[in-house]
Amino acid sequence: MSPDNTVQVTSLPNLAEILPYLLGHYPDDSIALHAPGPNFIDGPTMTCPLPDDPAVWKDTAELAARRFVAYAHDRGHDPGEGVIVYLCREPRPDETPWDTAALLAPVADWLTTALGGQRADVLQTIGLVANRWWAFECTTEGCCEGQPLPTADDPSSVAAQMARLGRTSGPRTRDIVKEFRAAVLADTDFLKALDTAIDQFNTRCATSAGRDATLTSTCAQIDAAVSQFRAGATTLNRTLATQLLVGLHDDGAVEAGMAHTDDDDLPHARRLWAYLARHCADPFTQEAVPALTLYAFVAWRQGDLIAARLALRDALTADPEYDLAVGIHLGTIDGEDPRDFRTAARENCDHRMAHVQHAVQVASEYRPVTDSTADRHREALDTATEYHAAQVSTYRGQLLARYGTIDIIGGALADFRNGPPQLMDEIAACIILGLQDPETRDAALSTGDENDLPAERELWGYLARRCVPPHTDKAPPLLALLGWVAWRQNDTVTASHAFSDALDIDPHYRLAKHMLEGIRTECDPAKFLAIFRTAAQRFAAGRAELDNL
Repeated sequence: MSPDNTVQVTSLPNLAEILPYLLGHYPDDSIALHAPGPNFIDGPTMTCPLPDDPAVWKDTAELAARRFVAYAHDRGHDPGEGVIVYLCREPRPDETPWDTAALLAPVADWLTTALGGQRADVLQTIGLVANRWWAFECTTEGCCEGQPLPTADDPSSVAAQMARLGRTSGPRTRDIVKEFRAAVLADTDFLKALDTAIDQFNTRCATSAGRDATLTSTCAQIDAAVSQFRAGATTLNRTLATQLLVGLHDDGAVEAGMAHTDDDDLPHARRLWAYLARHCADPFTQEAVPALTLYAFVAWRQGDLIAARLALRDALTADPEYDLAVGIHLGTIDGEDPRDFRTAARENCDHRMAHVQHAVQVASEYRPVTDSTADRHREALDTATEYHAAQVSTYRGQLLARYGTIDIIGGALADFRNGPPQLMDEIAACIILGLQDPETRDAALSTGDENDLPAERELWGYLARRCVPPHTDKAPPLLALLGWVAWRQNDTVTASHAFSDALDIDPHYRLAKHMLEGIRTECDPAKFLAIFRTAAQRFAAGRAELDNL
């Protein structure tokens, strides 16, 4: 600041009243640390929430000291030149301001010790309680205890100096957080609906296809909600609000939310995310984390760093590991441009949605049918299941079924090579059931010439589409076989989807798990092919065992 605009801090009352001007708001129930610069208000400042429970205040003070010293050094400031400590807390219903100040006194000692251990020198520790101030460094009994803060009509007060400079102290924390923090009196009907929405979300997202469909739906709901608020809405219907809250737990949906931060949309998006976060009362505070993070991002885009950081504080209190909130918090500290975050979010969102669209196209190759033929496929599998169980009840029956299935597959492949794919329902069901045996499945793995691959892929997709409910649990062998053929054809996208869908059905399906890991680590499928060819030779040689039974 120029000399004409210098703020004079010449007394302890000045020191006490300047805090909200340093921060731009008054930090209720907080520790605030400031390392004065040349004009006092220059220099790094940091706040740390002071929890309700005094039992954890010592740990809180020590953590705040460590973080502030690191923060000050990062900004090229030596805290050894002096630190001002502020302890802010409002009296609880059963406390007087003096009771509250007495509770805060040990925190002053803990901070002085912790900062001293970090080679930081505490100049003053000021307690601020109920518009009164305490200077804890003062050892004279009755002095500097509970004095009222200077009033604006005192010409020497900081408030008067700031008024002459056209600056205000800003709102209190409690007034800022009203915008996005849930009310104490919860809407119980909303919370019941939210609980139901969470259960439905978890059920839908149990499979890759369900997750993709839910993400697509959530992105459409975000568009609809922003449009409603753009048109002047201040509320959402309960179904849309609860589905949005749970849908935002997909990172792709949050990225879609970040995309709605063009300048014209900022006020509407801010009201939307605040509205959603306010509805997440205890015990559903965790559900508010994505909405709080989006609110913080919008506030950051608007230049409202105070509201952004307070919302991020709530988000990280509920989930300290939420990566996006951590990243945005660091971005606000490091002075990054939020538009860079928006650009990255849009690129990621476009990539995800392209992936989802591709997944839908890929899955059409093997996803169970839902048309009128589904009943026919179901009946064929119902009938064949009972016969197959009786057949494999003996060792000889197992061998006959094993080699018989491979022979039938050979015939089916010949038909697929020579004409339109068509199998009798009984034959298709026989192959599906036979492939539930791991040795049969392994013998059916593609080991032949590349010219055979299109027919094999067509057969496995054709059979997988017949694994209709309640026989979807029989699909993993077909998906593993199809995925392997696709991998051999260098179609790793389809292969990955097929293996992932197999694992959605059976998370312990080892063949799909190993192959998916092979794709992710860019393993050469030729290594698998060599192993499968050796196993195929052993299987073929084992056919002689039938003659000895």
